[in-house]
Amino acid sequence: MAQPLVWVHGSGPQAPPPVFKHEADTIVFGRDMPSTRLAYYAGVRWPAPTGGGPAAAPARTDRARRVRAIRSTMDPASSPEDAAAAIVDATLIAPQPRSTSPPSRGRGAVAATEPAPSRADVRQATRLVEQLYREADRVAARSPSVTPRGAAFGISFPDPIFRFVVGKFASDAVDYLYGPYTEAMRAPVRAAFLEPPTPRVIVAHSLGSVIAYDVLSEPALAGLQVALLVTLGSPLGIGNIQSKLRDGAGRPNPVPAQLSAWDNFADRFDPVALDATLHDDFRPPKDFARDEAVDNRARNNHDMPGYLEIGVVRDAIVVAAG
Repeated sequence: MAQPLVWVHGSGPQAPPPVFKHEADTIVFGRDMPSTRLAYYAGVRWPAPTGGGPAAAPARTDRARRVRAIRSTMDPASSPEDAAAAIVDATLIAPQPRSTSPPSRGRGAVAATEPAPSRADVRQATRLVEQLYREADRVAARSPSVTPRGAAFGISFPDPIFRFVVGKFASDAVDYLYGPYTEAMRAPVRAAFLEPPTPRVIVAHSLGSVIAYDVLSEPALAGLQVALLVTLGSPLGIGNIQSKLRDGAGRPNPVPAQLSAWDNFADRFDPVALDATLHDDFRPPKDFARDEAVDNRARNNHDMPGYLEIGVVRDAIVVAAG
């Protein structure tokens, strides 16, 4: 009998939940699985770009602002410092209102009703995003994938996909770690973990692995029994992120007691998995996570479907899920 499994997606806009679940199920199991479900938090910061009427206008405006910032940082002429400033400005720093009308109470207006982030938070967020863009540029320079632009002149340009990936991740990570959206992003993950039958397997990608770790660390989830946690392209090894886990409780961060096993997979060209090993970052118990380097063949080396298509990743999930 198949064991209950929860997929936790990564950062940025996502396909609708039924579409996402179908793709993940099909890649790993070859068919739709009634035993799986999706923890879907993308709607908090990436609502549908159209529809919703006047009440959804603030959310649409916020989404457009973030998209412009992410696209602007894809220009290789933009320094990591400039890229970080653009992302943090579009994410943490609310634009000045154009009218004196009362703020909307919709999801997209949460930031307007919460205290502004402290200067220290803005500085820390900026340092984190700068680090991510510097690594994206290093990975792009090492990657064999280059754009054909300038090929006629013998010039190679780093593939901008790495900066695009980092932009999406950084925008959501700043929101979750430093913005007012922490609980809103945790809530759907918590609900998916607590829904019966509770999961025996959790597969978390990118920022989803950070949120999954925080939720599993909550006392309310202490009764879960998770046979296997799989993390894909996880940024959990980054020091600036570790210091914010469990609401800043401090390092070392313990392995959640519900876990019987933890498999962590990372591609060396993944610009989000800056520290690809987790066994030395989470304790007690020491050396619990099992780290394995893999080759994500997707053009975007951070791509979740690309990870799921890797044999050792797929096999680990199938064996645990039954």
